[in-house]
Amino acid sequence: MICSVCHTVALGSLCVGCQRTLHPASDRILPGGLRLIAAFHHEGAARTLMHHLKYRGVTAYAELVADVLEPRLPRLPLVPVPRALSRRLRYGVDPARLIAAALADRLRVPVIDGLTPPLHAPRRAGRDHSRPASRFRARSALRSPMVVVDDVVTTGATVAAAVDAIGLDLVRAIAAANVVPHVSNVTQCD
Repeated sequence: MICSVCHTVALGSLCVGCQRTLHPASDRILPGGLRLIAAFHHEGAARTLMHHLKYRGVTAYAELVADVLEPRLPRLPLVPVPRALSRRLRYGVDPARLIAAALADRLRVPVIDGLTPPLHAPRRAGRDHSRPASRFRARSALRSPMVVVDDVVTTGATVAAAVDAIGLDLVRAIAAANVVPHVSNVTQCD
């Protein structure tokens, strides 16, 4: 096989060198008291694989993330944070939806498309994060506890906007594929 990141010969989908750059992320507490459960820090192979998922539709990373997150998540319905419609059309993929679907298969829980994405939003990935995050609307009255799923948590602003649309009292945790290691408004979980 060929490594999905560096394209050298590998026994699996990642070579030993790229596997070493996958750094597990610790659970964190976001403002409002929500627990953030992420698979990896957004660096090395995890960053490259996320890029492949978001912009090339290479979905194997969603399966790897689901394998890592499944034992750490409560068995509750999953609500993916939807990608702006313009980006979903341009790239043909909604990364949080793919991660939620892979997790749902393992957890045997439903995926609820409970949030309506904006038609377009300025790109925040790798850019200025001082701009406000997208606003979401709840599609219907959500009534049961759930886990919100996002692809990358940088400042927490996008997941906070999703939680605001759903209602803080219904969200039990945030699951993410990657988290930026040094997030200024996120504190470590004790």
